[in-house]
Amino acid sequence: MRIFFITLITLALTACSKPYDKYIGYWKLEDTSYSKILEIRKEAKDTYLVNEDVLSAANLSGQNKKEMVLEQKDNQLGVNNGLTVIPFSLSEDGNSLRIRENKYIKITDNEAKTAIKNRQDCNQLESKFREQRLAFRSFVNETEKKPRNELLEKYTTLQKQIPDCKFYIPKAY
Repeated sequence: MRIFFITLITLALTACSKPYDKYIGYWKLEDTSYSKILEIRKEAKDTYLVNEDVLSAANLSGQNKKEMVLEQKDNQLGVNNGLTVIPFSLSEDGNSLRIRENKYIKITDNEAKTAIKNRQDCNQLESKFREQRLAFRSFVNETEKKPRNELLEKYTTLQKQIPDCKFYIPKAY
């Protein structure tokens, strides 16, 4: 009898789930030199939202990013760019997502949170570096070379300790 109830509950849950629920989660852009993670989440009953890059708080023009509402069409989600709906193609196994020529791989919540924390740590490190670098002029004299080079080496080492942390640090000379 227990097996019957478990089977019945499992069938009920799968029958009630939407085909779009497979899109929910974090997706990491594959084969790029920079990290980009998008998040698809469900809001309310049938509304799905996408944040195209959870690692950055602002868009390219410096404005706070807004989530976009995804459209549902032919058992696929997609984003409307004003002219057409760009479909999100999900693989059969639900582990990869294609948006035009970009391929994303599904990652866990913990992997996404770790990447977000690493990006925040990297941004803080970059701010500290820029602040401390202001103490040195563009062209340093012989007495300033050693402390400036020590600063550059220190931040080069610290930067390497944070995964995917990439900001410009000039070479010591």
